Amino acid sequence: MSGWISFNAVCCHHRGESPDSRGRGGIITNATGSISYSCFNCNYTANYTPGRHLNYKFRKLLTWLGADENTVKRLVIDAIRIKELVEPESVEAPREEIVFKPRPLPEQAQTLQALHTFYELANNNTTVPREFHDAVIYAASRKIDLTRYDCYWTPERAYNLHKRLIIPFTWQNEVIGYTARAVYDDVSPKYYSQYDTDYVYNVDRQRNDSKFVVVVEGPIDAMAIDGVAILSNECSEVQADIIDSLAREVIVVPDRDRAGVKLIDSALEYGWHVSFPVWQETCKDVSEAVERYGKLFVLKSIIAARETGRLKIELKKKRLNTI
Repeated sequence: MSGWISFNAVCCHHRGESPDSRGRGGIITNATGSISYSCFNCNYTANYTPGRHLNYKFRKLLTWLGADENTVKRLVIDAIRIKELVEPESVEAPREEIVFKPRPLPEQAQTLQALHTFYELANNNTTVPREFHDAVIYAASRKIDLTRYDCYWTPERAYNLHKRLIIPFTWQNEVIGYTARAVYDDVSPKYYSQYDTDYVYNVDRQRNDSKFVVVVEGPIDAMAIDGVAILSNECSEVQADIIDSLAREVIVVPDRDRAGVKLIDSALEYGWHVSFPVWQETCKDVSEAVERYGKLFVLKSIIAARETGRLKIELKKKRLNTI
């Protein structure tokens, strides 16, 4: 194809295919500085446009081409600097837009934010269902700021929804699902959720001028510090691309358990930083730390305790394996 520079593809054997020996890898650039890679053997593609973040697939391509970890990190920083200089209007739209299927909240869902609710509770108004009261109390106990975050309750009894705190999931300001967290210990499962895979919670609320984004596992942890949640302890490539698209330093805070090791492995895979704050000795997750010490202290401690080097991250990861 005209304009393409062809060579043996570097991706195939990393993706379980036979090494390419027929020159089926290709790179093309254009006048704007954009660069695209395509493999016509295993169909791997990656691209970079000045003014956008250096996404996971392109970073992986760089490592396959022989770039070391420090070089890739420098290029990530350079891409962020370029993004700050380039006018948003001059950046081409991404070739593949991430789309999530819209899903409504449960029927009869009622917001917990209405101030009159608190007055009703204070006056012991018997018309307020006990489960609604308990959902409000649960939100307060987890330090959820109901002036900033929408949370709901419903009288619907399917899946014990009337005994849960409902957290809506939005993408580009449209509701695409939710998770419903049990507010009683005897309700199982703890979470009942409806949303597409690869979703990242709270991306819509990230400030454009933030220098970093904190990545945690659960939505309540994310609300506690205005971070984002991957809703699991393993981060997919699509989720990594969503987080990287924010074009800022990524700091991962794993839960203090063996499952948290998987999130650390994801951070190492995607070239992110990992924080091991001092309160992890006494708190199992971010939300518990905020309950004990407050949001400001927890955020400052996360930033201060972040590790950027693979060796130190691997050494500290071993402590979680012993818990």
